[in-house]
Amino acid sequence: MRGNRRLATLLLFLFLWVLLSCSHEKQQTHNSSLTEIRIGYQKGGTILLMKHEHKLQKQLEQEGYHVTWSEFNTGSSILEALNTGSIDFAVAGDIPSIFALAKGAQFRYIAGEPSSPASEGIIVRKGLDLSSLADLKGRKIALNKASIAEYLLVKALHSVGLSLRDVQPVYLNPPDASLALEKGEVDAWVVWDPFLSVAESKGHTLLKDGTGIVPYRTFYFSSPAMTDSHPDIVRQFVQALQKSGEQIRRDPTEAAQLLHEATNLPVDTWIHVLKKRQSTVHWIDPQAVRDLQQEADDLRAIGFIEKHVSIEDVVWKPTNK
Repeated sequence: MRGNRRLATLLLFLFLWVLLSCSHEKQQTHNSSLTEIRIGYQKGGTILLMKHEHKLQKQLEQEGYHVTWSEFNTGSSILEALNTGSIDFAVAGDIPSIFALAKGAQFRYIAGEPSSPASEGIIVRKGLDLSSLADLKGRKIALNKASIAEYLLVKALHSVGLSLRDVQPVYLNPPDASLALEKGEVDAWVVWDPFLSVAESKGHTLLKDGTGIVPYRTFYFSSPAMTDSHPDIVRQFVQALQKSGEQIRRDPTEAAQLLHEATNLPVDTWIHVLKKRQSTVHWIDPQAVRDLQQEADDLRAIGFIEKHVSIEDVVWKPTNK
């Protein structure tokens, strides 16, 4: 009996050793099998400049990786691609990222740009005598549904004792909303740059920007597989963004030219937009986490999302192994 127990213990030990060895070997194989780095991007100054300069791409290709770039038009679409494993890195705003997390998406916040609340706001159609947020009561207001624009409008109205029920929301995407404003079909428009700056240049009036009401940030994301298995590549990605952001801070001209070529908006408009916001890229800091968590809690209280979202659980730091 004693011999049988010893044999059973030995067999169990050998089984566990084989299991752990196979697991380790499988992880090593997964780590070494990465050959392609897939970067998703939207038309933003920092990442567009980084893409144009090819420095990160050359660096990664020298290490044996093939780099591909995929353009996306919305934050929701790029984060969905990240969640499904179609890309490894992405860039999007704060509110789209929270909506994605609330729907069960899996990704990691790795870096972000400083909050630029002046880059979004509420525009009033030229010729209308609206001078305060309270004057919006009963007015037709264009905005994107379930977006940073709707969040800003809800918070702005709440600050003067109003709610969405006190206005007439007209849910339109930016091109259609711009046309509706020009034709006098809406009284105001809640939007972000560059649309905000373009509307101002046409004579429409900025009633209130996001300052003191809501934060407004651009964030950079990675798949969990990338942060878990290839943290050095994550660091290289963020460091390249930091260099591009610093270049824009010193002189936004080159980035503005690239954005002009991508959007057909005037270079001067893009220079104005880039100077109005901070493009410097930082690792996720405690203030950004607090702001994101407040936004997530607000969205749940408003009824825009149903589940609790814990931001701290999905933030990756450069000290993580």
